[in-house]
Amino acid sequence: MNHGVFHQKDLIACYATPNLRSVMPGNRVMLRSGGPEMTVAGTDSQGRAICQWMSGGVLQSLSFDLECLTCYGAR
Repeated sequence: MNHGVFHQKDLIACYATPNLRSVMPGNRVMLRSGGPEMTVAGTDSQGRAICQWMSGGVLQSLSFDLECLTCYGAR
């Protein structure tokens, strides 16, 4: 029995979408975990991307750490 210890043979190769190092207003992005297409409106004082997207006809806006974002459509 393994009791929580992992070995190389226990792992499978997975491809992770790349995260972004920088953004500019107008960039099309999405969360690395998936989700809607968002547009970068700018950055906040902590360097997070201020993203906007439409949901149910309402403009939504939220800031995300760059590590959470990738280019829209990246796989």
